[in-house]
Amino acid sequence: MQNTMIFLRHAKIQKNPNSHSEKWILSDEGLKYIEEVFTAGIFDDVDVIISSSQKMCIQTAYFLADRLGKEITTKPDLNEIEKGTELIETSAEYLELAESVLTNYEKSIANWEPANKAYKRYQMVIDRIDSEYNHKKILIVSHGIVMTLYFTQLLKEPLSNLFPRYKSLKQCAWGIVKDNEVTRDITG
Repeated sequence: MQNTMIFLRHAKIQKNPNSHSEKWILSDEGLKYIEEVFTAGIFDDVDVIISSSQKMCIQTAYFLADRLGKEITTKPDLNEIEKGTELIETSAEYLELAESVLTNYEKSIANWEPANKAYKRYQMVIDRIDSEYNHKKILIVSHGIVMTLYFTQLLKEPLSNLFPRYKSLKQCAWGIVKDNEVTRDITG
């Protein structure tokens, strides 16, 4: 990896049991929090802003892009693990499904994309992004499960750590990868 990549999880979302999770947007609390994160200046030196194509990530990236006068590039392969067509009604139901998917790494549970497939998709897009730029600081705004899959692999942790690691993530969790090494973990 020739670039420094900062991975940022989207801010807190407003869950809507009447729409698919891909369409969920940031909550008022999430909007306020992300504005505070970006006005602190810790990401002011990024050269490139890339986001998942899902609205919650674009909304998260928008505050920094607007502040720095930069464009947001979206990449659908940065999207969260695909979750089938069923609506998820509660946070508890979402966590239960996430745990099943992350503990059954190669299986599709409830029509969700298998974790190993999501990891490969995510890892490939990160490699493509890395090859498109040269010695840049890149902010990648993405999602908890795919970021957890990616960081767990980079850190060479056992797959049994996937769900506990995912469950420990906070809104706007962020980590840094440089030269294929994690210099700041997303759980830190």
